[in-house]
Amino acid sequence: MEINSPYVGAFEPFNLRVPRDIVFGSGASGLLVEKMTRLGAKKPLFMTGETMGKNKRMLTLMDSVRDAGMEPGHWDKITPEPPVERLQDAVSFIREGGYDALIAFGGGSTMDFTKMAAVLAKYPDHDVEEMIGIEKTPGRGLPTVMMPTTAGSGSEVASGAIFLFEKLGAKKGILSSHMIADIVLVDPALTLALPPGITASSGMDALIHGVESYLSKNASALSQELALSSIKWISKSLSNCVHDGSDLEAREGQAYGSLLAGMAFSMSGTCGVHALGHALGAQYHVPHGEACTALLRWVTEYNIEGCEENFTEVARAMGVYRDGMDAKKAARTALDAMIKLSEDIGVKTRTREFGVPKEASKKLAQDAINETRLLGNNPRKMDEATICEIFDRAW
Repeated sequence: MEINSPYVGAFEPFNLRVPRDIVFGSGASGLLVEKMTRLGAKKPLFMTGETMGKNKRMLTLMDSVRDAGMEPGHWDKITPEPPVERLQDAVSFIREGGYDALIAFGGGSTMDFTKMAAVLAKYPDHDVEEMIGIEKTPGRGLPTVMMPTTAGSGSEVASGAIFLFEKLGAKKGILSSHMIADIVLVDPALTLALPPGITASSGMDALIHGVESYLSKNASALSQELALSSIKWISKSLSNCVHDGSDLEAREGQAYGSLLAGMAFSMSGTCGVHALGHALGAQYHVPHGEACTALLRWVTEYNIEGCEENFTEVARAMGVYRDGMDAKKAARTALDAMIKLSEDIGVKTRTREFGVPKEASKKLAQDAINETRLLGNNPRKMDEATICEIFDRAW
C-alpha cells in the first residue's frame, strides 16, 4: 500500500480491515439473536457441515432465533476443503428460500464457503473463476455472521476464501473487502467438544499463520505485534487443548491466538509454507492444517538462511529464547520448538505419511510456483528448483 505524502515517519503505512463487530469470550454465541436483530435479518440461514449440523449448541441457537420471530433455515452440505463447484447448490438454495443473511457455524472451510456464497447469492451470474485474485468480486453480498467452532483458520476475520478448483487442479484464493464478515462471535466454549486431531491440526495452522505473518515481506508494525502475540498464546495453550480438551482456559488462549493470527495474516499475507501447502492439498487432498505442518520444518529451514534476525522475536514469543543466544541459535531453537509441539500433539510432519509418492515433488513444485501472491511474501526468494528440493526433503 502506498500513501502519497511529503511526510516521512518511523512507521511504514498499514491498512487493517476487519469485521465491524467482533465479540470474543466464552458465551459470546449467546449474543446471536441480538446481533441478527441489529442486522435486520428476517430469514437467516445457518451454514454448516453435516456433522456440525447436528451440534446441540447450533440447534439451540436455531431455536432461539426462531423464538425471536425470525424464520431460520439450515444448509448442511459443506465439506472440508470444499470444491468450488458445490457453491452453486448452496446459492440456489439461498435464493429459492429467500434467505437474507448467512450464519457460518463451523471451521475455516465453512466460513470461507459462506463468505463466497453470500456474494454469489446477490451476483449469481458472475463466474467464480473470474474472481480469483485480489478485489475482483462484483460487490458486497448478503450480511454474514461468522461463528468459528475451531481455533485455527482465522477465516472469521479474513477478507478472503480459499477453494479447490477441480477443473484447474489447484487451490486458489479470492480476496476482497466485500467478503469481510459483518459480525464475528468467537466463543471458545464452542471448541470444547472438538476432537484432539482437529484441535491439533487447526491449532498448528494458526501457529503457522502467526509465524508467517511475522516473517512476511509485507508485514507492518501492527501485523507483527499481532503475530507475536498470537504465537505467544498458541505456544502456551495448544498442547493443553489437545491433551485436555475440557481445559477452558487453554481453549480461550488458543482461540484468542487464532483470532490475532487471522488479523495479522489479513494484513501481511502468509508465505512459502502456505504456498506449498496449497499444492499438496489440491493434488493429494491433504487437510490444510496438516499439509502446512508437514512442510513447516523444510520451508522454515530454507527461510532461516540469511534471515536469522527475523526469528529472534519468534523464539521470544514461543518462550524458548535464552539470554546470550545469537540469531542463528535463536532461529534454530524456535523451529525446533515448533516441530516439538507438532510432534507432541500428533500432527504428521512428513508428506509420505499422507501417501504422497516421492516422485511427486516435481509436479507439486510446478503447481506451487504459480502461487505467486504467497511466494511474493516469503522472506527469501523461491524458484521452482528450490521448491522441488523442499518437497523432496519433506517426503
